[in-house]
Amino acid sequence: MSTVARFALVCVAAAFAAAAAAQDRLRDRAADSIDFAEKPFQEDRSALPTLPKDADLIRFDVGPAQRGFEFFVDGASLAVGTDEVVRYTVVARSDSGASNVSYEGIRCRTRERKVYAYGRSDGKWAEARNSDWMKIGAPALEGHIFVLYSDFFCPGRDRIRDAAEGLAALKRGRHPKASDETGFRDTPLGN
Repeated sequence: MSTVARFALVCVAAAFAAAAAAQDRLRDRAADSIDFAEKPFQEDRSALPTLPKDADLIRFDVGPAQRGFEFFVDGASLAVGTDEVVRYTVVARSDSGASNVSYEGIRCRTRERKVYAYGRSDGKWAEARNSDWMKIGAPALEGHIFVLYSDFFCPGRDRIRDAAEGLAALKRGRHPKASDETGFRDTPLGN
């Protein structure tokens, strides 16, 4: 190989090395300017809804694990906040007629739940003592919460867009995008 050819080869190699170094510097600067840290969750401050009226209750099926109870969502309380939390009032009614009422929230992206307050017999809310976000467990452990998460409010782990979408899913008996994770439903319930 001639001296001129070697010199040309060295120049080409040097040019490639310089271009690669410049590209690395640009990539490093771009990475420094991007904030990869997830922003801390900022929960909306929302007032407790009014206690549910029977006319606003929509029944939903929780499967065989919680026999002896019927479960309802208060359609008037269902909301999706700017913080992406799906909030709702749920009523669990036993065969004997006793009712438990709670105002709850679900974070679909993180698969977490929270109870904000419990309905009292005097028609008022009592704020929950432990109002921390907790992971949603298996259907046998979480019952109605798991079903609301998987079948109605977070189908395929995606949050419903708004209350109307959640109400439609409840009235239909299941969200059309819900997977069959629980495997115990045969037909939709409706109201």
